[in-house]
Amino acid sequence: MAIHWWSLAIGFVLGAGLGAVAEWQIGLRVRKRSELRALTRDYAALAGRYAQYRVRDDGTQEPTGAIVEIVWQPEDGLLEASGFHANGNPGWHSYIKMSREYTGTGIGHYNNVNSIHGGLQQVIYSKQTRSFSVRGTDHTRKEFIHCWKPTEQSGPVTGADSRTQKEFASRQADAGKLAARS
Repeated sequence: MAIHWWSLAIGFVLGAGLGAVAEWQIGLRVRKRSELRALTRDYAALAGRYAQYRVRDDGTQEPTGAIVEIVWQPEDGLLEASGFHANGNPGWHSYIKMSREYTGTGIGHYNNVNSIHGGLQQVIYSKQTRSFSVRGTDHTRKEFIHCWKPTEQSGPVTGADSRTQKEFASRQADAGKLAARS
């Protein structure tokens, strides 16, 4: 059996091409999965219930009575945050993308309930105080600063005990029905 140079060249080109495609497809998935695992390791423990405080210009913190529920979404690598007024009604909902490059920082877009308006949130998590410092801008470009501190009943929020997924959606639907009637 004789080896022909042209058959070696074709084999080399096809092998290199298939190897490049495999690296592109499989390597991309492996890198993404590795990134999601690292984000989960760093940020999944932040899930829980937080009391919201308004930070005044002089730095004092004023309790708003609102509660923020944070749920880690491992398949997307996002913190899902929902704000509830003191009476339990939903106020806003956001998805926050946490950074791997700048540990403890993230950015998200929030939407107000019953409105298409929302704004941007920049969050910084402090391990020492176990709290979030939140700087935001609403749709009118008005800035605000909040602090989210863990509540006594803070702990992992799962789909089974979270108001975020079921209650938020049902209250938002009810509010939409009321708005449609007016």
